[in-house]
Formats: sequence, structure tokens, C-alpha cells
Amino acid sequence: MTILSLSFKLFFLYAFVTITFLACSDNSSSSAGDEPAVSTKTSALEVDEEHNIITWTTENSKDMCLLENGSFTWKTVNLGFSKESARYEFRGDTLVLYSLVYKNGEQERFGRMYLGGTAGNIYGTWKALFCDFDPVEKNTFCATGDVFTTKTITLSKGEMITGTQYDFERYSAQKSGNLVLSELTADILRALKGTFELYIPGAFVDDSARVLSLIQEYKITTVSQTKTSINFKMDGKEYALKYNEAEETLAKDGSEKVNRTVKLELSSGKTTCNLDFERTFMEKSLCKSENKDYLDINRKIIDGQGNTLEYAVAYLANNQEEFEKCVKSVSPASSSNGQGYDGELN
Repeated sequence: MTILSLSFKLFFLYAFVTITFLACSDNSSSSAGDEPAVSTKTSALEVDEEHNIITWTTENSKDMCLLENGSFTWKTVNLGFSKESARYEFRGDTLVLYSLVYKNGEQERFGRMYLGGTAGNIYGTWKALFCDFDPVEKNTFCATGDVFTTKTITLSKGEMITGTQYDFERYSAQKSGNLVLSELTADILRALKGTFELYIPGAFVDDSARVLSLIQEYKITTVSQTKTSINFKMDGKEYALKYNEAEETLAKDGSEKVNRTVKLELSSGKTTCNLDFERTFMEKSLCKSENKDYLDINRKIIDGQGNTLEYAVAYLANNQEEFEKCVKSVSPASSSNGQGYDGELN
């Protein structure tokens, strides 16, 4: 089996374990302050020590922004009970859990690894290693790069508590980079040449090789440059690109989703094109009817009583279409020659 196919299998296993052990009850706290936020969930636990199988039953709930009778309301929604099982084994002092949820109860090939408890004793507190064990190949595969969460499971007679600790500050701190050398900058340079394929989250992706290649290909002269701005000349026209804000943070709901805000301006002559983008996953402060034009509400869920609920998943403000029209008006091929754009972005 190739490493690539193993990677796909590991991704799906990781997604399962993350969802399974993710805190979705109201017993959680979130903060963007110095202290990491902690989410916990309590489940009823059954242990079959003869067959090395654990089964946990959870009453699930989630805070949501519901659309009810034309208004938005922040409520805790009961999502009913879930029942899941895993086979466990000990490899030295390491606990390995193999999901039994998929394939009609068959064991998943890869097992998630934990440390911290007592070898041979399922009870206790175990910390996820973000590593998976393949019992067929006898190999271990671990997540690469930084991990910004700490996951634990605590098992006692009749009860399992899963916990996730989120380090919001450390996640934000490692995201500061050279925005001028980002994928979005490269997309904007290509847009000035008539190719509009703007990927706004590309502001957070380093693409320095492509930016430098485009500068050479388009015969761009750089007048001045910092990590957040660049003044340049292209095809006889002068431009100024400035990132006023670019922030990427973990969502406050403990879901490991990412909020993004990008605000930049591209100027040429008398025209300034402003790009304003914000996607923030739903939180109580945003769940307001006054924000209805910016709420992503095309989502439905069935609660524990069988009712179908419509809810908003995120706050989304994006003027990309107008920004692209403005960029086209200041492009070297435009006849406006920088005399202004009659849209809403001046």
C-alpha cells in the first residue's frame, strides 16, 4: 500500500476521531485571551474487558443560531443520543483505540494512540498523541506540523469524559507572515493582466516563488516593498497594493474551523479598489437579525425530537465581485487610464 493511500485513510480516521471526541455540549468555555479554551463532554460508558471493547453513549447538544419565524435566536439545541464503540489494545504503555462505527461494526484498520494512563488498565486519563497505528504494517503515522489542540479522554466506572483544549493565541501568533508574497498577491497581479481567479484565503498562503516569477514575467518594477505593502510599475502604470488587515483565527465554538478577515486596497491614479472579506463562524454576538444579509443560513439539521431546524453557520461579508470590476478598470488594458471607477468602491 502506498504512503499516499495511507494518508487518505489516516485523514478519514482523524476526522472520525475528532468528530467523535469533539465537545458539542454546553459544558464548555471559549476565550481569545491568554489562557487556552477547554471544552468537555460526558458520556455513559460500558466496558467489555473480556473482548476489549468500550461503548459510550452521549446526549449531544450544540449552541446554534436558529432562524425562527424570520428572526435569529441563539439557542442550545438537543441533537439526541449517539452510541459509539471502539476496540482497545495496549502496546507497551500506549493505548490504541480502533473505531467499530464503520463497516457494520468491523474494526477500522488504523487505531488512534494515547499515552498517560496505566498500561493494561483502560481506566484513567489518556492524552491523544495525534498518531495512528497500523497493526498490519506495524507502522506508526503522526500528524506533521504544529498541533494547536490537546485532546484527552478520562475513563472511570460508567463514565467517559472527553476534553479538548484550544490554544487560540498560539495559533494566531504563528500566522503572521509576508502578505505581499502570498498567493492572493499573485492572483491580483494576474488579475491586472486579465485572469480573474482570486482566492482570498490565499492571503495566508506563502507563494513567494510565484509572485517573484510573475514580477519577472510581467516586467514589473518594484518601487518600494514591505511585508504588507508594495508600490510597483507595470506596463507604464503605477500601482500601490496595501494589506490593511489579514487575520486568521480559530473559531470560538471549539470546532477547529478557521475564521478569516482580509481587508486590502489596490490603488492606481485616482482610483482605489477596496477588498473587504470576513468569514466568521457563528457565535452568539453575531446571531442578530440586523446581520441577516450576511449570515450563511442555507443549512438544516434535525434535532433530537425529529424537528427540522434552519440555522446560520457563519457571518460572511465579501465584496469580491465589485473589487474585481474595479481592478479591471485600472488594469493596463483598461481605457480609463486611472481616471476613476464609477462603481461603489471609490
